[in-house]
Amino acid sequence: MNSTVTGATAVAAAAQSATTAQEAAAPAGTRPLRILLIEDNPADVRLTQERLRGSGITCDVATALAQVTRQRLAAVECALIDLGLPDASGLQALDRVRALAPHLPTVVLTGFDDEVTGLIARAGAQDYLVKQRADGYDLARAVRFAVARKQLQLTADRQALHELDLTDDVIQQLYAIGLAMSTSRRRTAEKDPATADRIGEHMRALQRVVHYIRDATTGTGGSGGATGSGSDDPTATAGRRDSAP
Repeated sequence: MNSTVTGATAVAAAAQSATTAQEAAAPAGTRPLRILLIEDNPADVRLTQERLRGSGITCDVATALAQVTRQRLAAVECALIDLGLPDASGLQALDRVRALAPHLPTVVLTGFDDEVTGLIARAGAQDYLVKQRADGYDLARAVRFAVARKQLQLTADRQALHELDLTDDVIQQLYAIGLAMSTSRRRTAEKDPATADRIGEHMRALQRVVHYIRDATTGTGGSGGATGSGSDDPTATAGRRDSAP
C-alpha cells in the first residue's frame, strides 16, 4: 500500500472519530453546522477538528480536489479549503468549489498572509485564515460568519430579483395601457382632433412615467430625455424586457 492511500485512510479514520465526538457537543444558542474540510495533511486535519471540538461544527474531509464532488458539497453548509492541495495550485481549489456549488459559503486556509487577501476576496471566498495563527475560536467564527453572510447575500439577491419582477409587471401593464391609448388616438384623430391631442398628451405623460421607472430600476438615470416625442407608441421601450442597459 502506497503512502498516499495510507495517508487518505488515516485522514478518513480521524475524521470519523472527531465527527462522532463533535456531534454531541454544540454550545448553547448555536445550531450545528457540517462543513467540508478540504485538506491533504492528516496532522492538519486532526488539528482543525480538535480546534473545532465543542463548537457544534462537524467535518466531512476531502484530501484532494478530485474527491470534491457536487454531491458532497450539497451535503454541507460551508467549505473550508486549504490552498496547498496536491492536485491544485493557487486558487484552483476555490474556483472548483465555486463552480460546483456557487451558493456555498467558502473559507480559505492559507499559509500566506496579506499578499493573497485581495486575490482570495476577488475569487469569491467569504473569509480567509492564516493557518499558523487560527485557533478554534477563529475557525468557528469564520465558518459561522461565512454562512451568515452568504445567507444575507442570497436573501438580498432574491429580494432584488423579486422587486425587478414587480417593476417589470408594472411596466408591462403601463405598456398595455399605452397601446390602448394609441389605438384610441388613431380612431379619434379625424373625427375629434382635440380629443386625439389630449390623448397624445396623456401618452407622453405615460411615457415619462415608464422611463422614470426604468431609470430608477436600472440606475441609468437621464435616459428619459427624449420622452416628448410624438410617437404613437410612447411605451415602446417598456414592452421589451431586454431593452434595459
